[in-house]
Amino acid sequence: MWQNTDLNDLLNGDAAAYEYFYALSPQAQEKLWGLGIRTMDDLQREAENLSFEDRPQAF
Repeated sequence: MWQNTDLNDLLNGDAAAYEYFYALSPQAQEKLWGLGIRTMDDLQREAENLSFEDRPQAF
């Protein structure tokens, strides 16, 4: 069974991951490189984490 070794492999081999990734902002895309993303689940989780981190702090 083939396993992705990095985000580049995932994007080259999974059309849904490719579309999801390139629908994100360029800033989010840049932050996602190098995070060890190998699956669509990893990609979605890390993108959600970025979204959460970018929210303004509560009082």
